[in-house]
Amino acid sequence: MTKESEKFIQDMRIYLITKGVDEEEIDSFLMEAEEHLVEGEKDGKTAKDIFGKSPKAYAKELIDSMDQSPLDNRKLIARLIAGVFGIFLVSQFIDGNTSFSLIEIIGYPISTVVWLVALIGALRMSSFQTGVKSFLIIYGIIMVPMLFTVGVTIFHLEYGRDILFLSQPVALTVGGIIIIGLIANFNSLIGLLSSLVLMLILFGAQLLFSLLHLEGFAWEMGAYVISVVGLIVMMSFRKQIPKTIIKG
Repeated sequence: MTKESEKFIQDMRIYLITKGVDEEEIDSFLMEAEEHLVEGEKDGKTAKDIFGKSPKAYAKELIDSMDQSPLDNRKLIARLIAGVFGIFLVSQFIDGNTSFSLIEIIGYPISTVVWLVALIGALRMSSFQTGVKSFLIIYGIIMVPMLFTVGVTIFHLEYGRDILFLSQPVALTVGGIIIIGLIANFNSLIGLLSSLVLMLILFGAQLLFSLLHLEGFAWEMGAYVISVVGLIVMMSFRKQIPKTIIKG
């Protein structure tokens, strides 16, 4: 398939997932769509010729004829919440933080929900957009939870008092289990290869700074910004990679 057709398939998959459409229906439709695109390309047709000039409008019409399972919606939301919160915990463990204040215990779960809403909105709004426009949309939306999380961190540094303590071995064990769980969690959504790349993006800079003993708020924020930018780039451009590669 052409890059335009591949992008249409990936955008459609992401958009339908964020709308809570049953995964089996998504796979069934996309298999048929790929066949239509391959056949159409033989006759010189593009994705727009086959599915219309507005892919998002077509997707909205398609959703009305598909099963939207409240259970699937809840499962997706639960998986995303667990994923985002797991990422936060591993990030804390890499920084050597094994104790938590009441501000963190309350603030970061709220931050997780804010991140979840922002991520779903960013994925949905950036679907069927060009690479640059998709990047700008995602970047603009992601800034909201990013600032919220930074605010919680600053508030904790100023006023927080630790009330929950974990030993280093327990933190390492829990962190390792969470990383394995994160890879398994995201595997069915974006594929194994993309899940591994995602872990590298999220924790690579932070782990490197930790090994080099680059400490302090500025370094923490630097690693955080690198991770967010890497995540935005991945979300913006992974749609252009053929499905066989994404699925690892």
